[in-house]
Amino acid sequence: MKKFLLVFSIFISALFVANTTSAQGLRIGANGLEYGDYTPKKDSGKTTTFHYAAGPRNGAFYIGSKTLIPTVEVGWNMLADQSYGAYNGTEYGEFFDIHNWKSTQVTVNLLGASVHTRNKKFGVDVALGIRANNYRLDSDMTLGRGALVHPLAIEQSVKKSKFNTAALHIPIEAWIGRAGKFAFSMGGYVDMVMNSHTKIKYKGGKKDKVHNFPVNFIQAGVTARVSMFGISVYGQYTPTQLFKAGRGPEMSQWTIGIGF
Repeated sequence: MKKFLLVFSIFISALFVANTTSAQGLRIGANGLEYGDYTPKKDSGKTTTFHYAAGPRNGAFYIGSKTLIPTVEVGWNMLADQSYGAYNGTEYGEFFDIHNWKSTQVTVNLLGASVHTRNKKFGVDVALGIRANNYRLDSDMTLGRGALVHPLAIEQSVKKSKFNTAALHIPIEAWIGRAGKFAFSMGGYVDMVMNSHTKIKYKGGKKDKVHNFPVNFIQAGVTARVSMFGISVYGQYTPTQLFKAGRGPEMSQWTIGIGF
């Protein structure tokens, strides 16, 4: 929680500074960062010199809080390149199988900042949000903690069994096109995992949770996105490992989804 509050505070401060300088007319121009308005002035000779600074109509690049990164994203997770090298010599087989269309990713981006051209045909966006990854397991098993993450059979009547992670999500994406109409984005993201747990929902309503599995704190990957009139379709690839080395199965992750 302390890590979350520290990163959150830094991002809020940066966003405040960006919005403040944007309101003052900050521009990236030929002479670097400039303020003010475009005002031609004549000197005492026959030539005319121009004191060129930014105004609402003349800035080359602008900073704002509206981004092409959606506020809400919903995706579906698929695992690839699974390896169980850490389990050689154990009784466990390949147990981390998930139901792809029931394994979801939900992201809510709470804050954002954008640097874009005046005609809004190119920009770079960054956001701060929260992300939950849900991995739907077979209904007759869950995961156990220990030296190795391992499968545990469930003997009671189960409605569903899941493994979940919750993370602080920081995406950054560069885009080209027409903001608000049609644009293509490429970028990456870093997730800082704050919580992990299994959840079993039994028939009848009873629930069980076990927290603090040996997952990697940092999850990172790449994103491609097509946006059209406020709706986007995205694909993500996460090569970083879900579990710490030697503590669980190795795997990469693909996610496809939609954003609003």
